[in-house]
Amino acid sequence: MASLHAQEEVSPSGRETVAWGGMSLIDLLPDDYSPEPKFITSPPRDESTIDIVDVVSRFIDAESFKWQGWDYDDTSPKRTVAKWDDRYTLRALADSLGLSKSEISNSIVRCREAGLVTNDYETSLPKVNRPALLKITEHALKYFFPVKPGALVRGIPTGFASPVLTKHLKSAGEIIHVWPDPQGKERGQAIEPIYKTVPEAVKNDRTLYHYLALVDSIRLGGPRETSVAIQLLKKGMGL
Repeated sequence: MASLHAQEEVSPSGRETVAWGGMSLIDLLPDDYSPEPKFITSPPRDESTIDIVDVVSRFIDAESFKWQGWDYDDTSPKRTVAKWDDRYTLRALADSLGLSKSEISNSIVRCREAGLVTNDYETSLPKVNRPALLKITEHALKYFFPVKPGALVRGIPTGFASPVLTKHLKSAGEIIHVWPDPQGKERGQAIEPIYKTVPEAVKNDRTLYHYLALVDSIRLGGPRETSVAIQLLKKGMGL
């Protein structure tokens, strides 16, 4: 839902901007975006003076962003959902995540009780409490879903090897981490995803891929990658 919300903010009409899922703010960060603190020597630029050419350029760059870590299957049907309302239904969420409708329903109920999901006042659609979700991801997720790299396998790059992190952080000379998947383009140490359907779910949603790969950076615990991943998640969620 956090992924859908992020995409909705970039494309309110609900029209997907790419074949396999829509873009979100995290795709539109400039390549030289640095999550490190900076000294401010001049007032921030007025929003009204933002260069429209720069904005358009970011969209074009994002469209060509090599975010897929698997071989594209031309035989797979493309999802074409017209309205955002339809993407939040139990059926749509179940189809996109590879879960049953009962699993989705039970999960939403638990999240509502915990205050992680509320209803949007204007649309009545379920929306994620993003500050709370980010706090859990930063401080608790690696204890809920501990992970140790396994054997070398073919799979989809995750953690520091994922496209969203390599775009902003260079980590050379290391064996990469992957989610085991027969369509994956890379070989690396196997990382068990937080749920077994993750490798299939991310093929339908580029923002979800970004989020879950950054989550793995936090689970794996490297201080540099963790710090950058948290800042990218925060920026990508508009926090």
